[in-house]
Amino acid sequence: LAVSVAFSPPAPIKLTEKDSGLTVEIAAGSVMEIILKGNPTTGYTWAVASVDESILTQIGEAEFKAERKARGSGGTITLRFRAEGVGKTFLKLMYHRPFEKDRPPLKTFEVKVEVQ
Repeated sequence: LAVSVAFSPPAPIKLTEKDSGLTVEIAAGSVMEIILKGNPTTGYTWAVASVDESILTQIGEAEFKAERKARGSGGTITLRFRAEGVGKTFLKLMYHRPFEKDRPPLKTFEVKVEVQ
């Protein structure tokens, strides 16, 4: 009699704009999703401003999900990160137009991440 047991990874830790400024503790190997409001049709996008990539690395590209079907609608942008190594890092994201080099970001999001 063969028994197959599937081990599913723990659900990702989900953060939103209200979590900015917090300290987040996660286990090595865990995934963290950051879900922020945005609208790529305006030229703005969320991007990593700073992080220690030996501790936390971005998985894939940011994903946009529109709130409505209307063209040009805003929605949410999801960025995913994997906890790679034990340690502490600040993850800072900026909502900016990549082509506007001399302008400060419209918004920022920052959390302190402690990987154990």
